[in-house]
Amino acid sequence: MPASPLDAAIGLHLDAYEDGAAVLRLTATATANGSDDGTFLHGGALATCVDTAGWYAVVHARPGTYVAIALSADFLRLAPPGVYRVLGRALRAGRTLAVADVTIEPWDEPGRTVAVGRVQYVRTGD
Repeated sequence: MPASPLDAAIGLHLDAYEDGAAVLRLTATATANGSDDGTFLHGGALATCVDTAGWYAVVHARPGTYVAIALSADFLRLAPPGVYRVLGRALRAGRTLAVADVTIEPWDEPGRTVAVGRVQYVRTGD
């Protein structure tokens, strides 16, 4: 599935599925910058990663059409420009509601989490 225009603009795409989780790769573009000098990523770009990774995880767990109805993101440290592993895991994919947790960490520094999030979706169709 091709990336949405927003995902493509910030450098986010689906990399693989591992153990039922969606693994996305963020190769941050200048559009994802949160500062004029490009020293860190914008929180909105990271929140987009949370939404997209959660969606991929939920759709993988239970195919259908979903719309996010609640999203929370906690930014744990500044995220300098670079390549990030965005892992989305479906916690629940029921008949009408789904919930996913997401972690974002540098691709080459597992365990150095820069942000976490949770998204709730409503299923709108098949």
